[in-house]
Amino acid sequence: MLPFREITLEDKQKVEECGSHYYYHLCERCFVDLFMWRSHYNTQICFLDGFLLVKMTPLDGGHDCYLAPIGEGDLGAALDALEQDAAERGIPFVVVSVAEPMIERIEAVRPGKFAFSHDSEDGDDYIYLAEKLRTLSGKKLQSKRNLVNRFKAAYEGRWSYEDMTRDNIKDAFGYHIRWCNQNGCAQSRDFQGETCAIVQALHNFDALDLHGGLLRLDGEVIAFTFGCKAEPDMYVVQIEKADHTIPGAYQMINQQFVLRNCDDVQYVNREEDLGLEGLRKAKKSYYPVMRGVKYTAVPKETQA
Repeated sequence: MLPFREITLEDKQKVEECGSHYYYHLCERCFVDLFMWRSHYNTQICFLDGFLLVKMTPLDGGHDCYLAPIGEGDLGAALDALEQDAAERGIPFVVVSVAEPMIERIEAVRPGKFAFSHDSEDGDDYIYLAEKLRTLSGKKLQSKRNLVNRFKAAYEGRWSYEDMTRDNIKDAFGYHIRWCNQNGCAQSRDFQGETCAIVQALHNFDALDLHGGLLRLDGEVIAFTFGCKAEPDMYVVQIEKADHTIPGAYQMINQQFVLRNCDDVQYVNREEDLGLEGLRKAKKSYYPVMRGVKYTAVPKETQA
């Protein structure tokens, strides 16, 4: 079996070096996502002949699955190594979150071997033009502009945005707990997993090259967010939370963060909607310029 192990901070440079050879816009290829959610998905990695290999456990409790290898070298051999690992573990060989351009690469080295399926949009990433999120220009985003303008007018002199630093990180985490209590999710498994992920991200904020922001009203935090530059032309927003009872709070934290951090990228990836209807509606309402579609690959003989 391959020597899979838990991902660590020390892997950041090597993971990103492997990723630089495959220029995709999926959040799973971001080191921050792999690291902060490692406990939730039991994410394990190893390096083999220039490739990053990743094994994960799905939340439905099924068999472990793999991400497609990324790196430089013999992609076919890397895929074969994963297939052999699955066989030795006695599990089906399943590759998840396969980007559309990766399908072409896999077909080039193992033509006709895999069947590719897109079973659900729940896991597809929402990707936006950074310029649109900054300016909220155009008729489609008029309602967002209106909410931002009304917030500023209603709370003039009472609101503030500040960059996330070591001095206010605890305030951000404190708001996360309040948000979960407010939204009735404090006892759910997803809350526990997300809380662990947020703790990992905030505890290692500088080492992960994260940037974040807090929105305050009368000195109290009402929203926070953080993300990172994952590709030369793309930012990924890992977490965004705001008080939904305050009109414009979500729109403000979204715009203010992009204004301060995303002026040198073309795209902002705000990740998936997880099949949650409210989250799906909110993300669609910003009109993504494209979707990061994710496919599942299985050997055709297995499928048969």
